[in-house]
Amino acid sequence: MEREVLVIAAAGDLQDSILSVVAAQELKGRVATDAAQAVPHWQRAETVVIAQDLAEELAAHSLPHRDQVFLVGNNESVLATWSTPLGAKVLVIPEQLAWLGAVLDEGSTKSGAPVYAFLGGSGGAGVSTLAAAVALRASKQGLRSVLVDVDALGGGIDLLLGVEQIQGWRWPSLGAAEGYVGDIRQYLPQVGGVAVVSMSRDSHVELAKEPLVAIIQALRRTHDLVVIDAGRSVSGASIQAVRLATQRFLLVMATVRGIAAAGQVMRAYGCDVELVVRKPAGAADATTVAELLGQRVVAMLPEDKTLAAAAERGELAWMSARRSYLRTCAALINR
Repeated sequence: MEREVLVIAAAGDLQDSILSVVAAQELKGRVATDAAQAVPHWQRAETVVIAQDLAEELAAHSLPHRDQVFLVGNNESVLATWSTPLGAKVLVIPEQLAWLGAVLDEGSTKSGAPVYAFLGGSGGAGVSTLAAAVALRASKQGLRSVLVDVDALGGGIDLLLGVEQIQGWRWPSLGAAEGYVGDIRQYLPQVGGVAVVSMSRDSHVELAKEPLVAIIQALRRTHDLVVIDAGRSVSGASIQAVRLATQRFLLVMATVRGIAAAGQVMRAYGCDVELVVRKPAGAADATTVAELLGQRVVAMLPEDKTLAAAAERGELAWMSARRSYLRTCAALINR
């Protein structure tokens, strides 16, 4: 079904500006020029964009609060007054008009590539290695894949792949992105056919929501698979990245501490996940892990001790991994 954006705005420049952004994302815009026209569609629309000149009139209807409501205008005082009654996020234009494009682009039909987010259930589980192996395996299968690092405390996934010396943009170079971003693949470090967006070790980067959304949506338009390494350092950026994912995988060590730690990670992110279970000798079985965490196990990850040593040498995961490990990666891709 086509995604609809309800635009509540009187005829004029502001309405034109909003509709131009909607059109740029190839979305269907339904226009209501007064509150009475908007009320029947309030709950049906995927996203609601309200112009500041109709905010007071709309608030008088005491509509139920819902997600994906945005209040747009150039008068910050008016926006602040009505944002809470309408349950709306505020976008000040013209400065944040591009950000409206990024918000709408989250559901655009142009953003079709799947996004896999991999979360580490506990330290040492090997989630970065798994994320890298999936991205590399996808490339080997002929898919344009990209690996995105949002683990601020992970040391930079480029070290894992041995591409830390390769020139290219990393997050510090992308921190100002917002709105609609074009094809950036040519500017990124690449290895084994995989483009890499890595954290930098030179300075601490606190990723903001706007550039993160803009970059991930841009990557979805220009790749066949986007793989996110969320790591374990739960932050605003990693939570946002996981929210953007179409599938979320939690790598769980099937030990008592590993399962307990995975439960903490699930609660921190507050979303459903699918479980990939790493089962050392003598550990709990998949059924027990699924029952304890209340989530579905979709894959068992074989133990492969060669991968840790390969990572220290900066070797590509698929070059060192055993066939059973790679078959698991392929099964996740083919899902």
